[in-house]
Amino acid sequence: MPRKRKEADLSRSTSKARNLRNSRSERTEEQIQQQNTDARVRMAQLHQEESEDKRAERNEVRRLEQRQSRRFTVNRREQ
Repeated sequence: MPRKRKEADLSRSTSKARNLRNSRSERTEEQIQQQNTDARVRMAQLHQEESEDKRAERNEVRRLEQRQSRRFTVNRREQ
């Protein structure tokens, strides 16, 4: 089961969710762009830290999962 993203459930009526929605709505365009850039830099650093073997293994697993799901959809269409 995929891990729940941090702060992903903003539709809930909690004070934390309300505060996050309010702070996000008050951001300026420059702040939004800066936060996007910072997030991209963090992701690039994470990808660099990850070993090549681990990345290759994860990509292979994804390919296999896609192949299996495609096969399942094709089989369902034929029936």
